[in-house]
Amino acid sequence: MGAVGDRSHVVVTPSRNEANFLTDLAESIVNQSLLPARWVIVDHNSSDETRKILSEYKLKYDWISVVTVSDDNKRKRGSQIAKLFNLGISSSGEKWSFCSKIDADMILPPNYFEDILSKFDGNNQLGIASGTCYVIHRNKKKIEHVSRDHTRGGLKTYRRSCYEDIGGIMEVDGWDGIDNILAQMNGWETRNFYEIEVLHRRMTGSYFGLSRGCFEAGQFSYSMRYFPLFIAARSFHRMFSPPHVVGGVSMLLGYLTALISRRPSIGDAEVIQFLREKQKSRIFFWRKR
Repeated sequence: MGAVGDRSHVVVTPSRNEANFLTDLAESIVNQSLLPARWVIVDHNSSDETRKILSEYKLKYDWISVVTVSDDNKRKRGSQIAKLFNLGISSSGEKWSFCSKIDADMILPPNYFEDILSKFDGNNQLGIASGTCYVIHRNKKKIEHVSRDHTRGGLKTYRRSCYEDIGGIMEVDGWDGIDNILAQMNGWETRNFYEIEVLHRRMTGSYFGLSRGCFEAGQFSYSMRYFPLFIAARSFHRMFSPPHVVGGVSMLLGYLTALISRRPSIGDAEVIQFLREKQKSRIFFWRKR
């Protein structure tokens, strides 16, 4: 086991008060069939048992390192996470060929890294890849569906040449959608592999409650200047997932609130145009089905 040759691989996990999840994630990483060259956990203002857990793993495995960040910032999604990820990459000290962002609330299957990196081996145009997330809701397995070319923010793996082409990770809200767009604009493929399943211990955007997460997703959508008909369709579709109806309404309200307040755009005109054309084509596809 281990990283070999041009498959050198660095993993970064931003973390804040994740003691309830970190041990399970750590066990799933140290037992991978293909270990990373370095795993960097960026601990941001944790006040629970996170630092104790990380200290134990750091002492046991010399390829695990911890970066501690202490500041006055409250926990937020979006740009804050991107900043922590970038700090982790810059602190790794490794000449990597692939890097991954793995969130603290994931449990990886034993062959996750081996399976994901094999996808890059089989496709030289693959720039960003992820597995697909599922949650256990009311004792039932539920897939967190996304489009085939949207890589999951909590599971992203980047090929270095693609990462450099897109200028790294932008420290803005919606960074995990922008990176896919920039990669595609630069001729790279981005793929979410449905067959590589990862247990997500907490529904996406649910840390402060699912309704708030949906509201923020709507705000981010406006910041990326989503095509209005697309966000309307997305909000309608979201109504059929927990919290039923409320989630979709919250997403649309988030978008409209950002529109009324004229929330600044986080992408340039070319990126927005590219994204909107993709969204229009998906709406057209839906209409034809």
